[in-house]
Amino acid sequence: MPRYALLCCLIFLQSAFVSSAHAHGKLDASQLEERFTDTTQLCRKEKDQSTCTTYFSADGTIKRRMHADDKRRQGTWEIDLEHDQICITWKGKTRALCFDAYLNKDGTLDMYKGGKHLSTVMSFTPGNSEGL
Repeated sequence: MPRYALLCCLIFLQSAFVSSAHAHGKLDASQLEERFTDTTQLCRKEKDQSTCTTYFSADGTIKRRMHADDKRRQGTWEIDLEHDQICITWKGKTRALCFDAYLNKDGTLDMYKGGKHLSTVMSFTPGNSEGL
């Protein structure tokens, strides 16, 4: 009986941890559209913790500036309605990078590609607030 109780506690704790990580789950296409269109975002790459500012215009263009070296990038973005993903194609690239977005309790978004957490959107500001 004690083993059963311990197992139940462990399962409960694991499910509580997983659900607390992504309070609202994966965003669908309409939520992505609403959250990204005409917004400036503070983002962080998970592999090296570098930060950037990115603007997603209503016309489907995207502009990004890395904070450490002021390196800039441009491209296009769109919502993949079939897979509920945001897809970015950087200038000079032919293949889009598509991400699943998970909303956290604190309002940040975890961005996943192929099941791997690649970046976090830390904050959103309406319009092109940084003049990108």
